[in-house]
Amino acid sequence: MKTPLKICVIAVVMMPAMMVFAQSRKWPVIQPLEEKQAFINPGQNNTDTPFVLYIKNSGGIPVYKLECHNGNYNDESEMNFSGDFQCALFAVKDKTLLSGNLLAANTKNEMSTDWWNRGRMRSAQLRGDCLKYPEYSTLRHFKLRGMRITLSFTGVKWTSAKYQQNNSVLERFAFMVDAVPDPRAKGSRAEEVEGPPPPASCYP
Repeated sequence: MKTPLKICVIAVVMMPAMMVFAQSRKWPVIQPLEEKQAFINPGQNNTDTPFVLYIKNSGGIPVYKLECHNGNYNDESEMNFSGDFQCALFAVKDKTLLSGNLLAANTKNEMSTDWWNRGRMRSAQLRGDCLKYPEYSTLRHFKLRGMRITLSFTGVKWTSAKYQQNNSVLERFAFMVDAVPDPRAKGSRAEEVEGPPPPASCYP
């Protein structure tokens, strides 16, 4: 009788670990990548700020599409891009979209509209008191589907504009994407970040 009891105890202890392992294997393991692009006078004369890349699995097959535009982009077939620069992540198969924007966390606010998520950047978020909220400012981490994606804005430069009452406007910035495997990221959408969001002044 003792031996079966030990086997049951071991099985009960191992089951949670096995479930965690199975969940971590649910998503494809991605190839690490890093890409950077500079934008000068973003949005000037109603121009777009396009940025597109595919994240591949370990076999070299594209499994996610990261696409970025600004509010001047007119094609709403995938989603309504807005702001000074907004990125969205889609699951793909043979470059056909299989999901909505995965950078939006599974919350009421972020699921209610295309623009209320940390993939969207407004220039005000890159300066002043808005820098106190890093996950909404120049450095943003997204954990989901067995990976961690980092979006960063560097080389930010401002210029003055009389039509905005001498307030400086965004003249240039460099955008960088870094994606690496992260088995701790188990959710199907981006995890919520800790801490309060920035005030309304960061979303003009």
